[in-house]
Amino acid sequence: MVLFGFTDLLYHKFKVAVQHTRKIAHICTGFIALTFPLYLDEIWHVAILSTSFLGLMALSEKFQWFKSITAVKRKSYGSWLFALVVLICFAVFKRIGPIFYYLPILILTLADPAAAIFGRKFNYKPLTIFGQKKTIGGSIAFFLVAVATQLAYISFARFLVTADFQIDFSDILKFCIVALASAVAEFFSTKGWDNLTIPLTVLAVLLLL
Repeated sequence: MVLFGFTDLLYHKFKVAVQHTRKIAHICTGFIALTFPLYLDEIWHVAILSTSFLGLMALSEKFQWFKSITAVKRKSYGSWLFALVVLICFAVFKRIGPIFYYLPILILTLADPAAAIFGRKFNYKPLTIFGQKKTIGGSIAFFLVAVATQLAYISFARFLVTADFQIDFSDILKFCIVALASAVAEFFSTKGWDNLTIPLTVLAVLLLL
């Protein structure tokens, strides 16, 4: 509520465009979700939060609250799918380990907005995919940010365990595979479905590797 109130302030008071306020909300909700494993122990805790979020989004769309989020011309399911994918990733995290929660959410939180921002700014090799504009430049930005995100996370995680930042060639290769697969998923996803396809692609590739 506080976050959406802040983005509404930016939208109404400072005339920040809705595509920018939505990206701010996307990044902030992503980082909020990244804190869930720190204080939520059970999957049903996350289910309650996700359901509450979905209820808020349903009311917002019905009554046109929080126009900084809902005032988009194209139909988008992104907010709904974000709540679902957080629940899925948390369930996998509880069964397997933290990397299966943090990396999918981190890549979605950071690389997805990078694709939109750089794609819109530089407009390098635009294409129309399922009626929505995409750019090769945006996909390149996504790939680079996804690789950097994995490098930072794995280095930090290893340092916490062994006090060593060492990364070898096989790690870099895995980072590139995950980044490429999720960049392809983002490129072919429209109407907010990338909020689901990106994390699930990251999960699938991590499990296969």
